[in-house]
Amino acid sequence: MTARTQITPLSLVQDGGVAEGSGTTINSTLVTDGAYIAAPPGPNKVFLIVENTYSSSALNVTVRAGGNGVTASGGTNPGVPFEGATVGDLVVSVAENGGISMIGPFTSDRFTQADGSLSIDFETAFTGTIWAFQLPNLHIVEDF
Repeated sequence: MTARTQITPLSLVQDGGVAEGSGTTINSTLVTDGAYIAAPPGPNKVFLIVENTYSSSALNVTVRAGGNGVTASGGTNPGVPFEGATVGDLVVSVAENGGISMIGPFTSDRFTQADGSLSIDFETAFTGTIWAFQLPNLHIVEDF
C-alpha cells in the first residue's frame, strides 16, 4: 500500500486568533491513499473542516478508529490500541457542491492508531479542501 498524505493541524490560541490558511486540497492521491495527522497531536483535541466541491452528490469522510485502515506509512494496522476504538469508525456525509462539515474534536482513545496518528479517508470522487485544527490547552480562571 501507499503511504498516507500528512496534514499538519493549525494550533489555535486561547483568547487569540489565527488565519485558517488555504487548507489541503482533496485530490485523487488523498482519495486513493488517505491522509493522516502525525503524533503528536494525532487525534488529541483535533477537529476538521471539510468542504466537498463535487457537484453531483454528498460524499463521505471517514475518520478511522484505532487499528482500522492502513497506518500512516501505508502498512497493515497491527490492531486496536485502546478499548474506545471498538466503537468503530466515524463516517460523516458532506453535502455536495460546496457543502462544509465540521468534524470532531476527537478523543484519543477511539481514534489513535498504533503509531499515534489519526487516519482520514475519503469516498471515491471526493474533491474539495480539508483543514485541520488543534484546540489549545484551556486555562479557565474564575473570578469570585
